[in-house]
Amino acid sequence: MSDSPQHITVSMGWRLPDGRRIKVTCQTSVIGYEADKDRWLVVLGQMIEPATLDDIPEETRNLLLALPGKWAYVPDEARNGTVLPLKYETLTGRIRYFYAQDPRVKQD
Repeated sequence: MSDSPQHITVSMGWRLPDGRRIKVTCQTSVIGYEADKDRWLVVLGQMIEPATLDDIPEETRNLLLALPGKWAYVPDEARNGTVLPLKYETLTGRIRYFYAQDPRVKQD
């Protein structure tokens, strides 16, 4: 798509192991759009929200702080401010959602 944005803001939400919910909003760099799946491939950048992670358990805080630089496919509705409801296991890696490298390239 020639008119695809260079950056989009994406909000993601999780239920923490202690039952609390957290929403994180990140600025992302757009890598590409897959029209057949109506999703964007992005690289997560700076965390915009929350402003502080002080009241979050250390394990979760470390997982959230590791998000910038990760790759992810996000549905198009994420561009409209929809909070993507994700399972906590996406943070821990038990469910693959975030990638350390371009997921389109086969890794050995």
